[in-house]
Amino acid sequence: MQITDTNNIGGHLSTSKGMEATPGRATDFGFKSFQVFSKNQMQWKAKPLDEENVEKFRKEKAGNGNPAVMVHASYLLNTASSDPVLREKVRDGFRLEIERADQLGMEFLTFHPGSFKEATLEIGVKNVADMLNGVITSGQKVKVLIENSAGQGNSVGKTFEDIAKIIDLVELKEKVGITLDTCHAWASGYNFATEEGYGKMIDEIKRTIGMNRINGFHLNDSKKGLGEHTDRHEMIGKGTIGVDGFKFIMREKEFKNTPMIFETPLGEDGYRNDIEALNQLLE
Repeated sequence: MQITDTNNIGGHLSTSKGMEATPGRATDFGFKSFQVFSKNQMQWKAKPLDEENVEKFRKEKAGNGNPAVMVHASYLLNTASSDPVLREKVRDGFRLEIERADQLGMEFLTFHPGSFKEATLEIGVKNVADMLNGVITSGQKVKVLIENSAGQGNSVGKTFEDIAKIIDLVELKEKVGITLDTCHAWASGYNFATEEGYGKMIDEIKRTIGMNRINGFHLNDSKKGLGEHTDRHEMIGKGTIGVDGFKFIMREKEFKNTPMIFETPLGEDGYRNDIEALNQLLE
């Protein structure tokens, strides 16, 4: 038995051969979910999606078991910023991401909350919530997921309590959830590799956001140590978390059907090694 049989494992896939090719490549890995960029992640604008290619993608997705697909939003979307000029660009960029995700029929859209810069965490939290209230609509299909941060600099979202404060201010709460990045959680000081530490993390999740808000994972080991607030992804089992450090998350019944997406350094060239590493947890 493979870990891909027991959990909803996926990986970030390149769209260099066309978005319509990604469902088949996900199936080649045994993935039940996967992640893509719907546009260049370092540019504000994007050429409109070709309707014929959209239909091809939807057909391929349905023909390959209809895997859950997560779009990763542009890295430019600093929703925590107070700069009015930047916020206008972020608002337009975020709306574009939502429109494209819905056009493609994607289930999830994950984004980094960003940095509050010279402001305060409280202002940053409010800025993120205000942005979400300005772009999310009741008619959209895609669910927007807030990704926890590693705690670098003045980033928002390094604790589940911070993310809960954002969600408390969001009007359409049913349209938002969480992507839990394991490297980021580790960097923020959550020691989920031990039974005690995992229990404390789950208790905090239940107390603040609720288990049902965890709608996706980014599965990454970490090049840096616990609580170092440094975002450096590593191959599964090659970093400071180690393979055994993932056992409690992988065995959590409430997460069995939750998409778990690899974002490891080698990308598609390393996913089979990541899968093999996690297979050790089944022995």
